[in-house]
Amino acid sequence: MPRLIHQTLLLVALVLPTTLVSIAPAQVAGGIGRQQQVVNRLEMELQEQEMAYRQAMSTAQSVTERLTLDFGASLRLGLASIDNAVGSSRTLRQYEANLYLVTKFDAGHTFFGNLRFLYNDWNTGDSPDGDGWLYPYGNRYWYELDTRALNMHQTGTPGDLNFRIRVGRQFINWNSGLAFSNDMYAVQGTATWNQLAFTALFGQTARSGLYDFDPTRPEYDSNTDRIYWGLKLEAELAPGFNPFVSYLVQRDHNDDETVNTVLFGPVDFQYDSEYLSFGATGTLGPQLTYTLEVVHETGSTLSSPFTPLGPAPQTSDPIDAWAGVLNLSYAFRNDTNARIDMSLAAGSGDDDRFAAAGTIAGNLPNTTDRSFNSLGYINTGLALAPQIANLMMLRIGGSTAVPLDAKRPDALRIGADFFFFGKTDTDSPVTVATTDDRWIGWEMDWKVDWRIMTDVNFNFRYGVFFPGSAMPSGLDDVRHFVYGGISYAF
Repeated sequence: MPRLIHQTLLLVALVLPTTLVSIAPAQVAGGIGRQQQVVNRLEMELQEQEMAYRQAMSTAQSVTERLTLDFGASLRLGLASIDNAVGSSRTLRQYEANLYLVTKFDAGHTFFGNLRFLYNDWNTGDSPDGDGWLYPYGNRYWYELDTRALNMHQTGTPGDLNFRIRVGRQFINWNSGLAFSNDMYAVQGTATWNQLAFTALFGQTARSGLYDFDPTRPEYDSNTDRIYWGLKLEAELAPGFNPFVSYLVQRDHNDDETVNTVLFGPVDFQYDSEYLSFGATGTLGPQLTYTLEVVHETGSTLSSPFTPLGPAPQTSDPIDAWAGVLNLSYAFRNDTNARIDMSLAAGSGDDDRFAAAGTIAGNLPNTTDRSFNSLGYINTGLALAPQIANLMMLRIGGSTAVPLDAKRPDALRIGADFFFFGKTDTDSPVTVATTDDRWIGWEMDWKVDWRIMTDVNFNFRYGVFFPGSAMPSGLDDVRHFVYGGISYAF
């Protein structure tokens, strides 16, 4: 008989991001989308943490049954308040219900399904695209075959050659997340043989909850159609040193979208890109782990329909951009499981752009586009949340457990992150409005995760950004982001 574990989650959240600013209309739209993306990412992170905890608990309960079944539900109420460039506030209420099902057979066959019912309710006059449901309702659903786990379950030993293949709508984080980190309808498989691992990917972007990097494109926040395929080779050359090389190709299939403008006539959108990555993961000693990735972006893009001299025909121009990130994490060996984290990240910019990530007000005709753009995501804070284009960032943070209960020493965990932002090229734009100064500002984010009881979990996030000399006068207010949530499971 299959083992049934019925869990129901109740999540109530309060989200109050404030003072989101921009100058150009494209930057206003992109900034609001970026803040909404941060909210979605935070919700997803907390949901996946809860899911992983529940799966670990249920797995520990039995090792004999061949079939396990886990299902549950969650309810969430969210409230968001976002100030735009002129100081007016947008208010959003979100009502969300989630249903999920996980079934596993012989350890190596896994099916996961998640139905998400999300309704956006804006204050009158605040909605950028209208109230309504987020479609489709099917948020995640995939099947995974893991031959290593299957062999371990059946024979007790792994095979020499192992495969892990996942098919369906799933979350894809390519390497460190610089080139791609989003939901996708995809087939992803990894073959491992001794110290070598080869990964292949093919998929299409999922539409719900995904924000395109080009905020000037029609339906950038609700209908993005991009095809991806990629290859990655990784090797364990020495203990603690796993270098990799990968190649990810993106093809823009939003070719049926044209904007008919009064001043410039019809404007088309086409951004095809390739991302060649080099990097390594591993450890330096028993307590320090690292991730390093450098990405070179090439491809072609359509230029802006206007120049400083007036309207101009769009041209197809080459892309030559780069980005990189180094993540370090040091774990203390004590009862608090304390950690210290550091990240260094940077991306290139283009000094003939007015908007760092848009087609309209983007690259000038007949010039090389040097602004790094992708559907990737790395942690750049909660309150400002800029994209990596023309950005230099240093993050220093840490977290520790507070041992309130000797039986559960890691039940309460607190942490903080400090971000320092600058511009790679002072003459190039970033995805928030700035002047030609380099210093954008700094931010501190605080977090609390408290598993009050086995079935009750509390989460809190607070971020505040302090503007620097590059923030324009009138748009240089302190910005805040607040999030609180509690979940109940049984």
